[in-house]
Amino acid sequence: MKSQYQIAAIQMKSVMKETKHNLDKAIDLIEKAAKDGAELICLPELFYQGYHLTQQEFFQTAEYPDGVMYQELAKVAKEKQLHIVAPYAEKTHMPGVIYNAAILINDQGQLQGNMRKVYLWGEESTKFRAGNHYPVYETPLGKIGIMICYDIEFPEPPRIQALKGAELILAPSVWSLTGEPRWDIDLPAAALYNGLFTMGVNTIDNGACGKSKVVNPKGIVVNEAPKEKETILITEINRKDIYQARADIPYLKDFREDTFSMEAVHQY
Repeated sequence: MKSQYQIAAIQMKSVMKETKHNLDKAIDLIEKAAKDGAELICLPELFYQGYHLTQQEFFQTAEYPDGVMYQELAKVAKEKQLHIVAPYAEKTHMPGVIYNAAILINDQGQLQGNMRKVYLWGEESTKFRAGNHYPVYETPLGKIGIMICYDIEFPEPPRIQALKGAELILAPSVWSLTGEPRWDIDLPAAALYNGLFTMGVNTIDNGACGKSKVVNPKGIVVNEAPKEKETILITEINRKDIYQARADIPYLKDFREDTFSMEAVHQY
């Protein structure tokens, strides 16, 4: 398992409903990131369809996890030996049921996982069904957790992934300008309280605040994209920083598991 490697946040603007255009653009940016040494690359929330669609438009453009988006990205992942996180609207075999989801493609081009957003923001709950799982994936780069946008606004999901062994949490998002102060708090807080790296991957325009960022295990922002510019944000991370942070700030060692439940509200 590697100690040091480079991760890339692809801060890109999607064209609503234009899946081929968005995928072609993403592949071009992924290949540029790979050329610069990135081994793990993450795209923004719903990059494939775009975020601002009606329920009907999401139904029309949704794909199964192994659909066209996966097949095209898998070729790139295998050829360039990359891990790619690609968010999209997931079609299911249940009529009328779709998810706001993200697939993980490993460096062999295999579909390693499919994370479904658990906490749905605002009108998302009228368009998508909520997921019910915060997965952590074991890779040659370490243990990686994925959560989508609003998921990282709650303290419990990052703690769940930390307790499952996550060393890096990826948070593909469409984060608004009005929510920018929370973006600047939530990602560092999740990193600090759990002694791990976080990478928030945002889009731009249409009311989004940009500022994709990487935060180290002590809660310090080590790299950040601008607010209004498409950017390939590449950052080298060192897994040894996790062990040092957890030794210096022993939140997880001192954590009391019995406080992590609704029963604790009555017990404490």
